[in-house]
Amino acid sequence: MVREFQSVIGKETRRQASQLWGGKPDVLVACVGSGSNALGLFHEFVGEEDVRLVGIEAAGLGLDSGKHSATLAVGDIGVYHGTMSYLLQDDQGQILRPQSIGVGLEYPGVGPEISFLKETVIGQMICHLFPA
Repeated sequence: MVREFQSVIGKETRRQASQLWGGKPDVLVACVGSGSNALGLFHEFVGEEDVRLVGIEAAGLGLDSGKHSATLAVGDIGVYHGTMSYLLQDDQGQILRPQSIGVGLEYPGVGPEISFLKETVIGQMICHLFPA
């Protein structure tokens, strides 16, 4: 549902790219917290093999510190808020507290569609980290 609300981002990106340089972007880059804003951008271009999707996650104080929000990079599959997706969780499935100074990036999971993209479009959906 939120992806649909945010879909204006991807539609506008397609429109402006077409207007400004007569084609599609080569790469789309978006911050991934829970994934709704990123998905609003990405969804318009899913299936376009010539458009690379790059999700950026907050590495916080480092992946080894346990104080980060890098759900796609180091999370595991689990169920949270009734959906199966990648989560920051311990060995018993208890949710771990994420760490980021980025507003909206401090969330212990990602939406199921972002998880699906990671699993199925692995050549397109690349996850990078930034310290925050």
